[in-house]
Amino acid sequence: MGTDELVPVFDAPDEIQALLYQTMLEEAGIGVVERTFEPEWLEGVMQRGLHSQLLVRAADAETARALVESFSADADAGALDAEAGQEAEAKEEYGTPES
Repeated sequence: MGTDELVPVFDAPDEIQALLYQTMLEEAGIGVVERTFEPEWLEGVMQRGLHSQLLVRAADAETARALVESFSADADAGALDAEAGQEAEAKEEYGTPES
């Protein structure tokens, strides 16, 4: 396997998680390519449980998988709830685009 070969490191069940994990990896300096399985115009119609995969270079795969695992563990433990709370506070204070 060459170091430039792309390998999957995360199976995203939806677009939001794909974007979240892609951003996290890119902020860590890892280039990411998303392989989408569901065309956008069919989003929500076909419920396969897998929206896309995030791919990185083979040379970055070990680091990327460790970051994904750590990020997932933090999310499962509620460590990311603080961000959600801040977002909810901002919506309450400033409203939403619909309001």
